[in-house]
Amino acid sequence: MRIALIDPPGINKGLNVGLSMLSACLGIKGYEVKIFDFNNNADSLAERIFHIRQYDLIGFSIKTFTLRNSLEIARALRREDLFCGGPHVTLDGINLLKDSKYFKIGVIGEGEDAIGEIADTIRNNLALSNIRGIVYRQANEIITTASRNFPDDLDALPLSDYSAFDSVKKGIRDYPVITSRGCPYSCIYCCVGRVSGKAMRFRNISNVIREIRNAKKIYHSQSFQILDDNFTFDVDRAKDFCRLLIKDKTNMPWSCPNGLRADRINEELVALMKESGCRYVSIGIESLDEEVFANTKKGEKLEEIKSAVYLFNKYKIKLNGFFLIGLPKDTLAKTIGSFKKSKEIGVDSAHWNMFVPYPGTEAWEWVNKNAKIVCDWREGFHFGINLKPVFETNEFKTSQMIRAYQTVNIKSKNYSAFFNGERPVIINAFVIFLHILRYDATHIFEHLCYVIYNLSAVKKHIIK
Repeated sequence: MRIALIDPPGINKGLNVGLSMLSACLGIKGYEVKIFDFNNNADSLAERIFHIRQYDLIGFSIKTFTLRNSLEIARALRREDLFCGGPHVTLDGINLLKDSKYFKIGVIGEGEDAIGEIADTIRNNLALSNIRGIVYRQANEIITTASRNFPDDLDALPLSDYSAFDSVKKGIRDYPVITSRGCPYSCIYCCVGRVSGKAMRFRNISNVIREIRNAKKIYHSQSFQILDDNFTFDVDRAKDFCRLLIKDKTNMPWSCPNGLRADRINEELVALMKESGCRYVSIGIESLDEEVFANTKKGEKLEEIKSAVYLFNKYKIKLNGFFLIGLPKDTLAKTIGSFKKSKEIGVDSAHWNMFVPYPGTEAWEWVNKNAKIVCDWREGFHFGINLKPVFETNEFKTSQMIRAYQTVNIKSKNYSAFFNGERPVIINAFVIFLHILRYDATHIFEHLCYVIYNLSAVKKHIIK
């Protein structure tokens, strides 16, 4: 049986690690798998849709911000036997199947075990009711089966297989790897606990090093990025990883772009990260306003944020801060104030995203109790040109949220917040210039110097 897996286009580029794992699991069972990566390869859309229709089983990886594109591709396929998985399906799979006749099966949670059972069941014409951890359509009824436990032994899973991706032709320059899953914290805005579980699960670090070696050999990778939700949760493990990486002499620069917790950072770890080749990290800051920060229930202190920023700056590891606009008690003035404080403590690079409340989170309950809902949460976007706040409060109207987003991202020189991949390069550049004039005109010369100094990086973002 031939299986097609689809990664729909979204704002975040990069290879889908989840699909690489599913491909490896299906390959072990003898299935022929092809991954159509629309997120990184926009070529020959109609032709690829035609080829996908010929596959026996077709599956989608869906995030909330790719939902709209997923539905468009599903309609184009004109099939009503599609299956899907991913974060959005875990959060809202029942409604997805209710609203779309194209999807027949949704996987709830991690799919490495479920996908093989789905393929076997369909190939042998067996009952879907025997598969744990799915939601499926039977006639006009949507049925949810018993839940499935998350895989405990991550080392028992096969290594990622990117050979089936139609976007991987000359290798993978910056190889994505996941070394752990889960997160035990209770940040009010985060749904990772529902998607990957509260319990931390770790791969053996020697297993991770083996995958990195394979990446260098098979995909000619020159660097790698760790995409864990909580890579430094076990500080001693993170140190051991760095030591083994140094001993192994892999000689590959690496990064942590997904975001580290500041309270799981100390100087010995940062020094080892630097020595082992770490060049770039992100930290989840959310807000530097004391009241807003306290309401996130991250379990951190602002002093720990400042300390982590200081250490990464001291060891010359590039640092990016992730911030959220619109958290409980946030306002336009507090967002601007948070930006000013970020510069004071040494956060040179920052991404300011719109807070979107997800069902099942504490923030979802807060929004429904204390705010006015202005659009369906599934239509909300954290960032990009389709930015749309989901709610507003008396203190923070949607127009002010959008103004805050545009102001702090321009001031942070985060030009990617305004890129539209469908526009010509010159139009993108002109739009950004207009935003600079509107929100940061007094620093226009500084922006010009920044663009010239970082021309290759800026050009890359404008084109994509």
